[in-house]
Formats: sequence, C-alpha cells, structure tokens
Amino acid sequence: MTSAFVFSQESESVFSKIDTDKNGVLSKSEFASYIELESLLLPSSLIQSLSEAAESLAKDDFVSYQKKLPAVLSSVKLTTGAIRAALLPLSERLATGKDIKSARRTFEPFSNAVANFVIAQPVSSRQAKVFQCPMSPVLGVGRWIQKDNSVLLNPFFGAEMLHCGKELK
Repeated sequence: MTSAFVFSQESESVFSKIDTDKNGVLSKSEFASYIELESLLLPSSLIQSLSEAAESLAKDDFVSYQKKLPAVLSSVKLTTGAIRAALLPLSERLATGKDIKSARRTFEPFSNAVANFVIAQPVSSRQAKVFQCPMSPVLGVGRWIQKDNSVLLNPFFGAEMLHCGKELK
C-alpha cells in the first residue's frame, strides 16, 4: 500500500509494517503517531514561489504574477502523496487568464490548500506565515502564505483591501 503522506525513512519503517499488517487501516492512536512523525513539509520552492505570486497579486501586478506562475506549477510537481493529490488538480486550474480578477479567482482555492498544509504544521516548524481574509471572493474565507514579508498583503483584493485579514497562529 502506498502511504497518503510523505514521511521520513524512520517513520517509513513503522508505517510500512502497519500498512502490511493491517492493510492500511490505522486506529486513531496509530494515525496520531503517524501525524506526529510526519511534518507534511512542502517543497521550499513551492513556499517561495507561491509567496511571491501572492505578493504580485496583492500589488495588483498581473504581469509579475504571470511570470511567477510557472515556478509555482513546477514546484507542485515536486510534491507527493496526499499533498500532491490535494494540490495538483487545483494547480491545473491556475490560470494566468486575461486579467487579474480571473487570476485571483483560480489562485484562491490553490492558495487555501497550500496554507492549510502549512497551518497543520506545528507553529515552530512552519515554513511561512499564514494569513486569512474573512471575506474572500471565491470561498468566503481565503488563506495565503507569506514567506519574506511580515506585513499582511491580501492577494485576493490587492490595493482595494490590501491589509484586510489577520495572521493565523
């Protein structure tokens, strides 16, 4: 059985035995142990490129976003397991589109999914800051990551509501 999560070699031996012995069925306690062992880290290139793409949208810079999108898409291909299963279909919908509004509409669900993986990490292990807008246009509540900029820059509305949202701890 192939695991749905990416995990280290140490945890692989533990869970390959569980998968073999139980046909992949885990108890709550076994699953909790699995999650403790697994950090669910995303490729650093994905964190960096997505953070840069979000910043471009926040600055209403559609041309810059279009230039950053290929790095995001190629970084998704570095993921595996549950992370890949969640992100790949959403990344295929990312579109440079003909305008910034359509780019933001496809960016929001993908950004939420990545942010959810980051927020699932222990605070001390997070690869980026996670912010949340309480009224994003597609999902109603939108999340995004920022790696190098601690000042909240909302990619879903840009200058219209640049600082709308809050950091999730």
